[in-house]
Amino acid sequence: MDTLASVITRSKIWTTLSAIDVKPFCTETEIVGDNVLTYLPWMKAHELMMSVFPEYTWEFTEDHRGRECHYFDDGSAEVRCRMTVGGHTNQTYLPIHRSGKAITSPSAMDVNTAKQRARVKALGEFGLGYRMWLHGKAKEDVVATPDAAPDEMIMVQSLWDSTAIEESTDFEAANRLYSRYTKGLMNRGWTDTTGNWANLCKRNGWEDFA
Repeated sequence: MDTLASVITRSKIWTTLSAIDVKPFCTETEIVGDNVLTYLPWMKAHELMMSVFPEYTWEFTEDHRGRECHYFDDGSAEVRCRMTVGGHTNQTYLPIHRSGKAITSPSAMDVNTAKQRARVKALGEFGLGYRMWLHGKAKEDVVATPDAAPDEMIMVQSLWDSTAIEESTDFEAANRLYSRYTKGLMNRGWTDTTGNWANLCKRNGWEDFA
């Protein structure tokens, strides 16, 4: 096990970051349907992280052409941020969108905006400002349901990301990781209400296995 990860646990990271009140700093807004969603500016998020975990790192994964953006057949795309805090790594996915709708053939500005928001979302999965995704219709795919407590939903998503199932290139590899993921859920007494596995199978044409 990584030495740093054995000293700074995920629980410690979550406790530290979730205790920070980011509400006064959420100055960016966007209207999606009847909802006004608020965002924590990425530079403020960075400032807060530097005050508690200054060694944290992040990167955006590249596609087969070396682009920090992953395109789908319909011309839409997503960015993927791999972030490490205290020796623990999560990978976060964010569609490139405007007002909740996917953007076809996104511009450089669209991609850059999505990348910065993905950074903030990645921090949310470690605990910083996670409550931003628990109110209203959160378009970054963290949806409240009556079947799971808010904290549990965040931790389930974090477990999914840390297992890196979505990085698999074939069903067999993905299924092995999915089995590990479901065992992790059972060991913790959690229920998966995210729909991540079904969505992954659909994207990759594995619907018969979902």
